[in-house]
Amino acid sequence: CGTLGAARMAEEAGVKKLILVHMGPNISQHGVLEKGIGDIREVYSGQVIYSEELMAIDI
Repeated sequence: CGTLGAARMAEEAGVKKLILVHMGPNISQHGVLEKGIGDIREVYSGQVIYSEELMAIDI
């Protein structure tokens, strides 16, 4: 479903916080992450967290 599909589903379900995991290695390249955030913001109004290796998140 990809990040944009996940964002659409989260918006439709009323999710307040979307945590993205298992993203490809190219997402961290300059410009790619910023474009991804912009694309998600067009369809999702909640908080977005891009996870990182060994990141701990309180839920």
